[in-house]
Amino acid sequence: MRKIDSLIHDVLDNFQLDEYQKRNRVMLLWENIIGEELAAFVRPVGFEGSVLLLKIIHPAASMEFRLRKKEVLLKLNSVWNEDLFTDIRTV
Repeated sequence: MRKIDSLIHDVLDNFQLDEYQKRNRVMLLWENIIGEELAAFVRPVGFEGSVLLLKIIHPAASMEFRLRKKEVLLKLNSVWNEDLFTDIRTV
């Protein structure tokens, strides 16, 4: 007979909720990752699979973010040392 906590862990692994939780946690750290100034104009609004969705509210911030997109993607993935995000899109 198995303990309930080992069964729950197996179920969570099957549904990949762990990746969801990790992506969500990275979004909560957004300001620390991207910097306070840029975070005022660029906000995460969610994700679809491994694609982070952002809302950018200023044209200059959009240009700045495009220049730093690869750097930000590396920082996002370095939080857990996993490729949680493969791309970033604006909505």
